[in-house]
Amino acid sequence: MDSGDGGFDTGEADAGDIPGEDELMAEIEGVSLTPSEHQRIKDLLNGAQMDRIRGYDRRYLVVGAGGETGAATRREIVYDRLDSRSDPPAVAMQLEEFGLTPEEIELWTRVFDILCGRATHIVAVIEDFDGGYVWELGLLFSPSYRDKAWVLKRRYSDEETERERYANGMAASYVELLLTGDRAYEWVDTDELRSAVDEIP
Repeated sequence: MDSGDGGFDTGEADAGDIPGEDELMAEIEGVSLTPSEHQRIKDLLNGAQMDRIRGYDRRYLVVGAGGETGAATRREIVYDRLDSRSDPPAVAMQLEEFGLTPEEIELWTRVFDILCGRATHIVAVIEDFDGGYVWELGLLFSPSYRDKAWVLKRRYSDEETERERYANGMAASYVELLLTGDRAYEWVDTDELRSAVDEIP
């Protein structure tokens, strides 16, 4: 089911609910699709949205909170800024643009995996670990996509809020991997967010 924030909702979050690489890839590969679902994916991947990204050397897949939220508005800032790049010409995309409905739950994981493969850069805009999009972040841990993942993490002004927003049972090594390093940038407000986007090649 769509979590309502533009992400994939796997249900209630429990400690350690972000799967390991092997578990995650096995889950994606283990999705059994009907012939009509296979055709639906083929139609999506040969439709107007996929045509829009063809021919660009830089293709940014932007992930994060969706729906009618402030976080979604800030993700849209990132999307627009990347999509407007012209030197070299670039295009941005988001999973929800491809027209999947909440009833097509089995297709979300497969299409997201395919889009990660088509993207040259995967840009995660993170403000907390509460949304359904947290599942999407799990895919970024896989070796196939880790090297193209960039993270724009919101930093809160006080440590208590920071802990509350990012409290989750994710393995410590995954958190360190995702939120540190030379492809992770922190931001406090929209001005800093815009500046952080400009750091992504």
